[in-house]
Amino acid sequence: MNVSALFNDSESRELDRITIRERGISGISLMGFAALSVFKGWEKRLLKSERILILCGSGNNGGDGYALAQFLKAEGCKVEIFSKAGNLSEETLYYKKLTESLRIPTRRLADFRSGFVKEGDILIDALLGTGFQGSLEGEIAAVVREISDAKERLRDLCFVLSIDAVSGFNPESALPFPVDGLAEIGSPKLKNLFYPLEEENKTFHPIGFLREEFPTSKFVFRKSPEEELRERLVRERDSHKYKNGSAVFFGGSEGMSGAILSSALAFQELGGGISQIMSPSPHTLQRILKKDPSFMVGPVESGKDPLSGSFAKKARVIALGPGLSSTDAPKLAFPKNAKIILDAGAITTYSSETLGPDTILTPHLGEWSSLQGKDYPSIYGSLEDASAWSKNKQCYLLLKGSVSVLFTPEGKSYFWDYPEPKLAVMGTGDLLAGILAFFLSRGEEMTEAVRLSQSVLLYCARACKGYPTAGRMRKKIRDLVEV
Repeated sequence: MNVSALFNDSESRELDRITIRERGISGISLMGFAALSVFKGWEKRLLKSERILILCGSGNNGGDGYALAQFLKAEGCKVEIFSKAGNLSEETLYYKKLTESLRIPTRRLADFRSGFVKEGDILIDALLGTGFQGSLEGEIAAVVREISDAKERLRDLCFVLSIDAVSGFNPESALPFPVDGLAEIGSPKLKNLFYPLEEENKTFHPIGFLREEFPTSKFVFRKSPEEELRERLVRERDSHKYKNGSAVFFGGSEGMSGAILSSALAFQELGGGISQIMSPSPHTLQRILKKDPSFMVGPVESGKDPLSGSFAKKARVIALGPGLSSTDAPKLAFPKNAKIILDAGAITTYSSETLGPDTILTPHLGEWSSLQGKDYPSIYGSLEDASAWSKNKQCYLLLKGSVSVLFTPEGKSYFWDYPEPKLAVMGTGDLLAGILAFFLSRGEEMTEAVRLSQSVLLYCARACKGYPTAGRMRKKIRDLVEV
């Protein structure tokens, strides 16, 4: 499978309820499954620690902490618990009593201070789970400040591991405290995608939830491994230029020839068969021909439909926008059978249209905010509006960011959760447009084309040393298509 199901907080709680009430698996068992899975997933680090401090809230997240504590005690770890008073659930109370029977040292949560954390300690955050809403207050807020102080003082000399959720984290607010690891339990959770952690520091721990059977409209893309990408890029022996993909690239306003050239070169270097570059700027066309005289180019003539030529009418993809100013973006009648990519300067021109399922818009957050006339502080905060807009326009919308999201005309959302700082540089959007044009021109369905395109771009970025330009990234395409 190329995607996995993703759940918001209420859906995660419903999965828990279904598993307990309809499948007959007790909450105590599920909590034990979770603790054992987290222990095994982080075993090497946990067993090497000097000491493990577990901060337990009064909800079921705290119960996960108590359950984990007894496994750690059984394996000879030095464990201490800071416990919040409150009305405990049956499951949480069961494991709390178990830790008491094991004589694990326990103090009041209110007594926790940053000074208790020493070099080599692991601090486990089991304070708040998916049921928490609102802002941090009182005792929990004070403890969170102490965690933050401890990390500021010790930095990498102590390790903070959050269980299932980072307590108090809201994707639209400042981070409550820095964590080094996140152990997600039972179901992949939407909010957790937006906590900035490296892939290797996020672990997922299944406990028997039938996730793929639960009706959700949210999914996480799985990146293509290098071997799959190589296979997808192989040309058939009897191929011809049109079979290998055909596309028209329209853009490159005066002074922005690099963008449209980058898109077209990415398309060709992946193995695209034939393409045409159209531009309102004669200087852009001159530069392109100087770069490579084999390119097919076309000027935009006043009063003439740029797509009226024979090639444009049969091209599989029209990519409009790379390096195009909004004042140069024309209203075009697109060929019926073509896939349409609207990027950069073309996005606003077509935003009022009902675009249809063969069209994809690719704005970054700033362009999306401008399009909506609303300042979105984060992609997370724009999810509801973007999904509604995509359904209303009956088109695809790829909202680009450190976590990118593809919205579909059917109301589904696909999340690309592979943040890569190397991609935070000008020109990567132009590369993505060219890569996407390639896969669409090869006949890939829109959702799969986006997954493959993001995978190629990620591969190219990670194959580069340092912080590369988009041009250096593009050259790494050649490593994928070597035969």
